[in-house]
Amino acid sequence: MSSLTAKEVTWLLSLSLGEIDNITQFTNGLTNQVFLITFENSKQVVFKRLNLKARDLTIRKSELRVQQLASDEGISPKVIADCQQYRVLEYISGHVFTSDSPTQETISILVSQLHKIHQLPANYALPQCLANELMTLNNQLHQSTDQAVFSHFWQLAQQLDKDSPKDTLCHGDLSFNNIIQADDGSIKVLDWEYSVLACPAYDLAFSCAINQLNKQQQKLMIDRYYALNKINNEDYLQQLHQQSALYLSVFEYLNKLWAKCF
Repeated sequence: MSSLTAKEVTWLLSLSLGEIDNITQFTNGLTNQVFLITFENSKQVVFKRLNLKARDLTIRKSELRVQQLASDEGISPKVIADCQQYRVLEYISGHVFTSDSPTQETISILVSQLHKIHQLPANYALPQCLANELMTLNNQLHQSTDQAVFSHFWQLAQQLDKDSPKDTLCHGDLSFNNIIQADDGSIKVLDWEYSVLACPAYDLAFSCAINQLNKQQQKLMIDRYYALNKINNEDYLQQLHQQSALYLSVFEYLNKLWAKCF
């Protein structure tokens, strides 16, 4: 059990889930360290060691409320237990999607999940603050960055923050790796630490950026999202494309900074 600290093991055992039989670390956890815990009674859960450097306690509390809401709606795995440093979640056995070779089918699944999330009550997440995200990452960098380039994207982020209606619950990090198709065929969405109140273009753009979709795939994604809303308004579709393009430029830059920090 060397992958968990003695304190973590003690906390896990206090949940009365059973005696721990095996601990396996997932290798694809980027922000947090994530482990699959198997108990002697064959029950399995996911243990997350929360990275408080990447997301502070205020954001973590907001994330927890959003994830519990999504869980209640059947969109996300259930939260079993939580404290400031750790979180235990229901383990979902199934197939995790990848962004290696996106198809029209997998893009449609991604769009469908975004649309479902956007229908949830926008009561729990914190409002988008891209300018602050950029500044935080810039301050955490251990190497110098081009300040003229940073200033350009920081000012654009400030304008997007100001103009956003902040009336839509957004996942904020919906990569294919955060979507799992359970063995029973249901689709679940993982990792809610970047959820915010924003607008649909925010989520569409980030998903395009994190999944490295090409121009044709980006257009397909936005067009299919528009079709799901059943709004016959070409001006709205054009605006959605324009807003998404602005957000996309900021997210591509933000992701470069994030990669240097973590």
